[in-house]
Amino acid sequence: MHRLKEKIGLLTLLALSAGRSAPAFAEDAQPVVSTGTDPALGLDPSTPQTAALPGGVTPAYGQRSISEGEWRFDFHGFLTAPLPVGIGTRDMPTPDQSGTTLHTPPAVPDDIDTFSHTGVVPLTYVQLNFSEGNSIVQANMSLLARQANASTSFLEPASQVGVNDLFVSLLPRFKNLRTEVLVGAFSSRYGATGEYDEGRYGTPLIARVNGVGQRISVRGKAGNFVLMAEEGLVGQSNKAGTTVTPDVWNDFANPNEGTSFVAHGHLGARGWNLAQLGLHYLHAWSQDDRANNVVNGTMMIDASVPDAKLDVVAGDVRVTAGRFGHLYAAASYVNAKYVGTLSRIIQIMNTRGGPGLIQNYLGPNSKGNGNLTIIGGQYDLSIGKLVSYPVPFSGDGPDLFLSLFGTVAHVNSDDHDANGFAYRDANFRVYDGTTMWKAGGELTYSVLPWLALSGRYDRVTPDTQDPTFTFAVVSPRVILRTDWQATDQIVIQYSHWFNGADTLIRVGDPPVDNTNFVPDTDMISLSASMWW
Repeated sequence: MHRLKEKIGLLTLLALSAGRSAPAFAEDAQPVVSTGTDPALGLDPSTPQTAALPGGVTPAYGQRSISEGEWRFDFHGFLTAPLPVGIGTRDMPTPDQSGTTLHTPPAVPDDIDTFSHTGVVPLTYVQLNFSEGNSIVQANMSLLARQANASTSFLEPASQVGVNDLFVSLLPRFKNLRTEVLVGAFSSRYGATGEYDEGRYGTPLIARVNGVGQRISVRGKAGNFVLMAEEGLVGQSNKAGTTVTPDVWNDFANPNEGTSFVAHGHLGARGWNLAQLGLHYLHAWSQDDRANNVVNGTMMIDASVPDAKLDVVAGDVRVTAGRFGHLYAAASYVNAKYVGTLSRIIQIMNTRGGPGLIQNYLGPNSKGNGNLTIIGGQYDLSIGKLVSYPVPFSGDGPDLFLSLFGTVAHVNSDDHDANGFAYRDANFRVYDGTTMWKAGGELTYSVLPWLALSGRYDRVTPDTQDPTFTFAVVSPRVILRTDWQATDQIVIQYSHWFNGADTLIRVGDPPVDNTNFVPDTDMISLSASMWW
């Protein structure tokens, strides 16, 4: 009888690992939650609500594959929780009013979708990454939110992103190549100025692609060089219907945007573990006959609506020079044709999709036609690492860290009249022919294991032909932490804006530039961050 039970148990295990149901016997039942193989009148609540997979395979939920290596579960995360308070002045206050106003979030020119974004204002952000797999295959999921419900005055569903990335990664084994295959929903970012992050502006200089599809990366060594190639193709898994009204709760979903796709390819080479050169091409398009045809919630047939097309050609260089710091520079050319129906599947300078490009760069009368040339970079240097050479410095002592960064962009668009004169919008802003730039620097002195002092300066010129839009901001900070290399910090920051006569900020829903609203000139913020 004992051997019979062993055989039955072995058969059951084999069936589970093969992903098929196997009969269970009452005498083998255990007083635990049903696994789907025990007698029951219905499925266990934890069983996913999906049909059988192709081939009729029913996954053995909760069972790990025994086909390859050791399986492991990983959990990592990052959070930052700030309270930024903007301080402004009120014109002609009444006796019952203060002459000082307080705003959260601060009413300053730092909207993340615009060129004026500097990243000086700390933003709420939390991301939790989960993975399960082995050396060959891994399932990946991330949870993301841009607001904490306990701190908000109203429920803003669009800020509770929820499941953001959801994909399977494969690492096929080849003798001389390292290959990575991603299949599912994920983001790809190109043009990150920081050595390990998106840089001081939090803005990829080339593009950010958000979609569901595949991406294949291949790396191989040739002498002192590492050669790299990458390609990807992604689409989107939904589209705003004709009855959807853009509003705060749905992040201003646009039913006039069509189903969109992005195909992209990249080539690169890194030599002597020092310098890396990359070439990038991205093509985004939409050919949806439902696009730009919704009027007052009704589908209108208009065969003359052109398909949206967006092409990005870029090159970048990254130099990791050890004690001499890290340098990144990129140049990008973006060509847009009728991109008003292109969805948020692609972001240029954090601007989401074709409508975002029209609003922030090409202009409302451009019909989505024009081009954008972008040049930018960042240089980071640790003085402690530089002066301690040849003794290695790992940041476990006093250090002075310098960062310099900047971006220049030039716009040519169809936002002009028949004589070539650029239109001005309601805020007297010109789009066609505009050159804009921003630059800044940050210096941080780690004094003690628990204390660092930092200061940052930014200057932003949205239009070189009209200095009244220009502004600058100075931001001293005190950073508290638990050790030299702690994975936590509390930051106390003060910022002061030197605003021009026509410095624009965004107000309203959806937020739009408004010259009638006087920006705040000061901000005090307290933020806590931790990562693991």
